[in-house]
Parts: sequence; C-alpha cells; structure tokens
Amino acid sequence: MEPRLIEVTLLLEGGQRETLELASDSPELSRLLAVLGGRRSRTDSQEEFVQLPLRGGEESLSFSTAQLVAISTRPPVLVQFDQPDVAVASNAAQGAQASAPMTINRSPHMVIDDFLSPYEHRDMLSYALMQEDAFDAGTVSTGEIRSRKNLAILNFSEAAHSRLLCNRLLTWLPYIIKGLGIDFFPVQRVESQLTASNDGHYFRAHIDSDERTRLDRMLTCVYYISREPRPFTGGALRLYDSVVRDGVRQQGTSFQDIQPVSNRMVVFPSETFHELLRIRCPSGRFEDSRFAVTNWIWRNDPEHPPEAQGWGHMNCARIHLDWNAS
Repeated sequence: MEPRLIEVTLLLEGGQRETLELASDSPELSRLLAVLGGRRSRTDSQEEFVQLPLRGGEESLSFSTAQLVAISTRPPVLVQFDQPDVAVASNAAQGAQASAPMTINRSPHMVIDDFLSPYEHRDMLSYALMQEDAFDAGTVSTGEIRSRKNLAILNFSEAAHSRLLCNRLLTWLPYIIKGLGIDFFPVQRVESQLTASNDGHYFRAHIDSDERTRLDRMLTCVYYISREPRPFTGGALRLYDSVVRDGVRQQGTSFQDIQPVSNRMVVFPSETFHELLRIRCPSGRFEDSRFAVTNWIWRNDPEHPPEAQGWGHMNCARIHLDWNAS
C-alpha cells in the first residue's frame, strides 16, 4: 500500500506554529514522534538539529528538538508507549528510540556552475529536445514502481553528447575528489543516463551505491539542462545527512537542497541519501521539462590491477611490467 500523506502541525516554543505534509512512513515523522514521546524531562532529552521542507521544498524549517512542544496530525497517527524512552508510530517506521546514541554525518557535495561552455550547453539542450521519442519510463533496480516517476534514456552512455560530459568530468576529477575530501580511486568507467521530469514527477529518497546494490559506484554527478527562465517549479535535489546508530547507517532528518540551475553540475558520493523533489510544470509540454544528465563514476576492482589503466579515457598513470625501462 502506498504511504499516505499526513498533514503535520508542529507547535514550537514561543508559540511558533508550522504545518507541512509528510509521508506516513517518512523517517522525519517517525523521529519527531519518537523524540516527543520518549522525552521524560527537558533536562535529559537529547537535543538534535532538524530541517523539514515547507511549501513544496521552496523553504525549510530548522529547529532544535528541545524546542518541540506538540505535534498535531491529520489524519491521526496513533502512538503507543512500550517503554518509557520509546515511542512507536503505527503509520511510521517502527522502533525509533530517542535515547539511542547516534552520529550525524554531513553529506559532502560540490556545485560547479557554467560547467560547459554556452555553446556546448545549448547543444546539449537541443539534443535532449530532439530525443522525445527515445525516452521511456524511468525504473529502479529494485523494481519498485512507486519510488520514481520520470522519463529516461537509459543507454545515453552511447551518445556523443554523453562522452563530452564524461570526458569533462574526468578532467575535473582530481579537483572534485580533493574538494569532497575523499580518497583517490582508479576509475573503471562512467555510466550515464538522460532524464526528463515534468509535472508531478519525482524520485523518492534513495542511494545509488551500497553493499546491497553497486558498491563500486563512487560518485554521482548530476548536470542540469533546461530552458531559461525555468518553465517549472520544484525539482530541487535534496541531499540528506546520514545518521549512524548502533553501527547502521541511515537517512537523517537534516538536508541541503540544490536548485536545478541550468548548466550546473552537482557531484556527491553515491552512498548519499538523495531525492528529486516533486516538479510542477503547468504547461505539461515536453520541452518545458527539467532535463538532467546523471553520470556515475565507477571505481575499478582493486583485485584486478591489470584492468586499472589510469583515468578511463586517459590511458595513463600506469606502467606495463613488460616495458623496457632502459
């Protein structure tokens, strides 16, 4: 069953009141109810920083959990108390513990505006507009049909326009890796997908690489192409911070929103929890869509060093053993 939307009203200290919509199974709703229900006193509650989306993601509400006074939900979300420190929401994720120790990790990312030249950017947009018949419904590896709604060209890697972006990314890669503060890695390949998102389209929070999917996807790189001024609203990229509790890495409640500015490249580790916020495109016309190229940079298998020949298209940085050093 698809999760319901819950109208949530938060009452904060000082009389501030904010209303927003959250899915019934969202970790934000579960955490808020657990924190409020598990608080025995003001002094022993664990204070956390929370960011929540307002008005379709155009604004955000930031506050400390110590400021939370009451929560109103419509339709009702029932909460039961199994232990003094635990609140379980029947319509939210089960078993969230307010007293569980955790570590919040801020998600690193890099934003590069004017990534291509004006001519290259216009050519990329013209290419996308001419490919309307080549787009199919976007899919996910798990087969879950409700997690994503947009259009995609899955084999975009075969196009010359994809190779232009891939080569430019690989040229920037040492600077990107240094900026993100991650270790250098040998590149195996760059995977590429062209997407078009129109009215009502979205992609719910997910990650592109973990132990259960594709651990060798290291970086996710999203390049935006659209008409200006933007004929749509929404469609921001939401990057969630991660929470490590009892050794398990989970999606956090705080986040950063990156706007889909045309000719902008956004790069972040593929293990980052991220989401495409719902798009509103009143015209519904294909040419008014939010177009984006998503590139995934794959790490080479360290157990097969003969396959690691430098940085992908630049066949360098590795000396063959049978070369004559003299």
